[in-house]
This record gives sequence, structure tokens and C-alpha cells, in this order.
Amino acid sequence: MRKRKKTVPANTIAQLAHFMSGLQPDQKSLTEIQTVYDNLTLLGQLLGAGTDISSMRSDFNNLASVLLDQLAEEHYKKASLNLGSCSRVAIDVLTRNLFERTADIGFLATDSEICAFAEAVELDPNAKLDPKRLSQLHSHFTEYVNKYSVYHNIILLSPEGEVLIQLDEHSPVTHTKDELVKQALKTQAGYVEVFRPTDLLPGASSPLIYAYRVMAKDNSRAVGVLCLCFKIQDECQRIFEGLIAEDDWTVITLLDSTGLIIASSDPCQFPIGVRIEPARDNDCKIVRFAGREYLAATRPSNGYQGYAGPGWLGHAMAPLNHAFELSGALELQTVPDDLVNCVLETATLFSQELRDIPVKAASIQQELNRAVWNGNIWLTSDNVGQNAAFAKVLLREIGSTGVRTRNVFSESTTNLYKTVVSSVLFDCGTQAALAIDIMDRNLYERANDCRWWALTRSFSEELSKIDFEDKDQRKRVTDVLRTINSLYTVYSNLMLFDLMGRVVAVSNPGYNDWLGKTLPENWVRPTLGLKNTESYFVTSFSATDLYAGLPTYVFSAAVRETEGNDPIGGVSIVFDSTPQFEAMLRDALPRQADGSLVPGAFAVFAERDGRIISSTEASLIPGSRISIGAEFLHLERGENYSNIIIYNDCYYAVGSCMSAGYREYKSAGDSHQSDVVAMIFSPLSDRVIDVESLRSNRELAIDTYAAHKTIGGDSVDIASFYIGHNWYGIQTIHVVEAIDTDRLTSMPG
Repeated sequence: MRKRKKTVPANTIAQLAHFMSGLQPDQKSLTEIQTVYDNLTLLGQLLGAGTDISSMRSDFNNLASVLLDQLAEEHYKKASLNLGSCSRVAIDVLTRNLFERTADIGFLATDSEICAFAEAVELDPNAKLDPKRLSQLHSHFTEYVNKYSVYHNIILLSPEGEVLIQLDEHSPVTHTKDELVKQALKTQAGYVEVFRPTDLLPGASSPLIYAYRVMAKDNSRAVGVLCLCFKIQDECQRIFEGLIAEDDWTVITLLDSTGLIIASSDPCQFPIGVRIEPARDNDCKIVRFAGREYLAATRPSNGYQGYAGPGWLGHAMAPLNHAFELSGALELQTVPDDLVNCVLETATLFSQELRDIPVKAASIQQELNRAVWNGNIWLTSDNVGQNAAFAKVLLREIGSTGVRTRNVFSESTTNLYKTVVSSVLFDCGTQAALAIDIMDRNLYERANDCRWWALTRSFSEELSKIDFEDKDQRKRVTDVLRTINSLYTVYSNLMLFDLMGRVVAVSNPGYNDWLGKTLPENWVRPTLGLKNTESYFVTSFSATDLYAGLPTYVFSAAVRETEGNDPIGGVSIVFDSTPQFEAMLRDALPRQADGSLVPGAFAVFAERDGRIISSTEASLIPGSRISIGAEFLHLERGENYSNIIIYNDCYYAVGSCMSAGYREYKSAGDSHQSDVVAMIFSPLSDRVIDVESLRSNRELAIDTYAAHKTIGGDSVDIASFYIGHNWYGIQTIHVVEAIDTDRLTSMPG
């Protein structure tokens, strides 16, 4: 049988333009004028009075085609920007989350209680049946998941694959043959990352598990394998919900390297486990799925702090008939018209081809004006005869068409410019939301870390018998802190302090001069007064000697008695805010089509009163206040705002978004509720212009081609014209024709 060749979905801008409803008003206006040109050209040729406008009609058709192509291009760019942003943000936010998981497994596998239980079972298999031991370790697991709520199960295995204990008491699994056990025992890396079906979690199609070996106390041998089971679908849905509005047709999926769907924002349209074709290039592509065509964008992860992720892809799609619904200049609806006009007049965003459109439209009008002028000269001649009345009507129509041409192109070009500017404003708002989400997620981990590390048994044991003269004791505690800090590199320093607030040990040798000193009472006392192990304390963002006099957050949690709840000291972790916040902001900066940063764009984290936390702009120093309207700062939780402002004598598009928290962090039950706003600034111009100057610069083409009536008396026909700003006139009997200067040749000498 003869097989039909595979057809490739159309993917040109011209073909996609059929789905861009925003183009229809401009298409209609241009088509109407195009019809007028066709009629006037025919009539002008019939009249033969120097009114043939064939060349102007051709110029108009060419320019109309360029304008519509540019409009379609900008609509496409905005839709691509949205899909590309969704796919990139989805995979990058997940990658950052998974990076934290690689640190979690490395540290938890060294937990003294877990290690002691696994070693006890190795020495005596009946130890795993001890109710007291099991209850204590199960409670330990529960404490961990209460803080790190991204996990749904913790499993401790023997080196042979036997399940020694797990958090999920309803799981029927008692043994595993999964290769991850051997991998975790032998790996030279700090973790094993597994995403595939496994007999450890028989009900899950493709669970995500992080595993690592558990060593004996003397570190001589592996006595078990610890597994952390990540809530991959729950986390992905949280990411998707933050990117897609209720009325949005966009669907976001995560794909593995082969195109298999791992997670989907709409499983009814794109079920998990189905394979689709990624858009491999850094551009959008039309893909077919289930008999429907979608505009799709695919982005790989940018990685985070050396962690590249599992090799997954972010993939966003929108049905073709809905893909361009947000392509209009909706973001400019709240911007005052005068400000928009000033921006359009001075913006540096537009290509030369875009800027040439109004110039070429004016040139067409000038050619039509010349045709009308020559036609009027012809009307004064003696051979006009009975065609005079018809000729006058035709000339008026040609003149009016020139005015309409210029005005329609002016209006359509303005719409085009607005689409370009609104895309920048849209991008700023999107990136601001990304920046604050990254911050909330990061600080969620910090709140978890300090609470969990405060439960470290060795800290409790050492603080219960603290002796500042015992160097061996200090070394033991310091080694634990340094081990933690080596895994969690976002901290400048980790400290352990006693009930009096005196520093017992630090992870950073650069702060050894703090040993034995008393920490500030304004956060030591609240830390020691925390009611339970779920509570933590965080300082305001302020300068501290614990961070070389720079501003940062210090998270603290109380260390409690080994067999009780009374505090006997605390753990404080100093967040390395300067590089960490700056890295978050840099990752959120808007980018150009080639992936490079937009020149002149910068980002800011600030508190509600405008006090700067971090900025990528060197002149905006943390601790100082940014000068910007209150509307960018006084937002509700999770609310965003975008507008155009004048900053440093330039127009900037600015998007801002207020923090909303993440999971338990800054939730209703969290005592820490500080409001932080992220702002993204993207330059639109290199200067500003006042409204009055703008109005004097702009010339409105008015239709002055009304019928002129001669009111009695003798008259003479004068052909008038301008040279510079001077108005001259010549009797028409002395005029042959007005021609374009391009047709003139200079005489030698």
C-alpha cells in the first residue's frame, strides 16, 4: 500500500496570524483603505490627469504587509514569552527544591538516632522488634516530616534490603530487591536519586526517592540505607497553581528526557505517562496531541549551585485558538495615556524596521499630496473640458486617502508599539512573582533546618553537661556543625549556645572570637521561650556582627533536654544573605530572546516600608530605602502590581509581587509574618519627555481636502508650496509638474 507522507504542522508567523484575533481591527482598517486605493488607481488611470497612483498603491500594499507581519511577530513573541516563562519557571523552581533534598538525605543519613538503630539491628536482629526503640525512631521520623513536609515517607533498610522501619505504618512492604540499595551502598556521590517504579512504593507509578547509606558509629562500614520519599506530584501541582490563572488555557507539564509526561497541570488533557514531542529549540513550536494543535515551549533546567537536576524538561502549551488571547496590550490599561504616549515616543525597544513604518506612511501621503497638487494644476489648463467636476471629486478622495493612510498606519503602529511595551511589563510582573516565590521557598527550608538541627541528640547531650574548658567537647560539637554547614552551603555560620546565651561552638572559624561570648538578648530570650519543637524564631533583616556587620536573617530554635521539653540552649543559623538573595534576583532578571540578560534591568527585594533587603543594582544598598510609589509596596499577600515609572531620568517598566509564603512558612499558624516584596525593573527608554513637548512634536494629519468654493469676482489660480518654513506661490500657467527630488540630477559645478 502507498503511505501518505507525514505532514508537518505549520509553524510560520503568517500561518499563526489566523489565530490572532487581536490583529483583526488593524487588518480590517488596512483592507478598507486598500480597496479605496484599488478604486482610485483605476479612476485615476481613466482620467489621465497626472493622477495615476499605481506606485503609491504598491507602496501601501507593501507597507501594510510589513505592518501586519510586525504585529503578528509581536503577538507571537508575547505568547512565546508567556509559554517560555511558564516552562522555564516550572522546571527551575522544582530543580531548586530538589537541590535541597540532596542535602537533606546526606545529613539525615548521619543522624545519630538512625545510625544507632541500624547498627543495633546489625548486631542483634531482634532489636528491630523492640517497641520502645521503634516508637522513638518513628516519632523521630514524624518530627522530621512535620518540619520538612515535602516528604510522605521515610524508610530505613538493612544492607540486604530488609525494611527495618518506615514512617508509613500501613505499608505492606517488608523487603526490597531494588537496585537503589546497592547504588546507595557504593555511590561516590552524596546521594542516589531514583525516579521509576519500585517495590518500595508499590502503589506509586514513578515515585521520586533520595537514598544514601547509613554508617556505623566508627564509620567503618555501612549498616543500612535511608530513603526519603518526595511528594513529587504534590509539589508540581503547587508550582503549576502559582503559574496558571483559573481562566488560563495554558497547560504545563514536566517531561523526562524522552518526552514522557511526569506531571501535568491538567491530567485530563495530558495524562501522566503519555509521551509527547518536546519543542527542542529555544522557540515555540506547534505540536499535535489528541487531534488538537497546541503552541508549545520547552525549557531545560538551568541547574542550581552545581546541581543539574534529574534531566527533566519544563513544557508549556496552549491550544492554538487560545494561545494569543493575552497578546494584546492589556497591561497598559492602568497606565495613564499621557505616560504611555511619552514612553512610545522615547522607547528604545523598537527595531529600525518598526520605526520606519510611520516614516514610510508619511512618504506615501506626501506622494499622494503631490499627485493631488499636480492634478489641481491640470484642472487650471484649458483642455479639462467636461471632466473638471469628476476630476475635483477624484482629487479630493486621493487627498483624503493620503490622510487616512497616515492616520491608520499611525494608529496601527501605536498598537504595535503598545504590544511591545506591554510584553516588557508582563515579563516584569511574571519575573517579580518568580523572585518572591524563590525567596519564600528558600526561607521555608531555613525555618525547617534550624528546627531539625535543634533536635540533634549530640547537641542536647553536650549542652546538658556543658564545660567551656573542655576542648574535646567543643571539638565534637564543632565537627557536627561543620559537617552540617558543608552540606548546607547557604549559611555563613552555624552556632550552638547554652541557656545563658553563651556561644559554645561555631561552624565558621572566622567567628571563633565569639566563643564564650553572650549573643544578643533580643533574640536569644525569644528562642529559649519557644513552646515546642515546631516553633522557631527569626530576627528582622538587620545588620549584625554575626555577619560582618551586614544585614541578614538569623534563624534560631531551642535545644531541649534529651528526655524532656525544657530548653537548655539553642541553635542559630546565619543566612548568607548577600550572595544568596542576589543569586535569587539574578535568576529572576528578564532575558532577551537569545537568553542574555536585558541590558539595564535590575531586581530588588524590599520590605513594605521600602527598606532594601537585596538588589542587583549597585547603587541600591541593603538597608537603604528605595524611592518608589506606595502602590508597588502596599500589596496584599500574594498580590502583584505592574506599571511604568520614571526612574533615573528614564522610563522603566516595573513589576512587583508581595510574598505569600510557602507551605507552612508564613502560613496562618506561623509566627513569622514579615512582608517582603520583589520588584523587577526593565528600562524602556534612555530619556524622558514632558507632555507639552510630546504634543508639539506630534502632528495630527487632518483631512483638509474639503470642496473649495469660489465666491464671485475675478480670481487667479496660484500654485502654492513651501520651501523650508516659507510659503511661496506661482501662477499655475507657469507650472508644469511637481516631481520628487530623487528624480533630480545636479548640474556639474
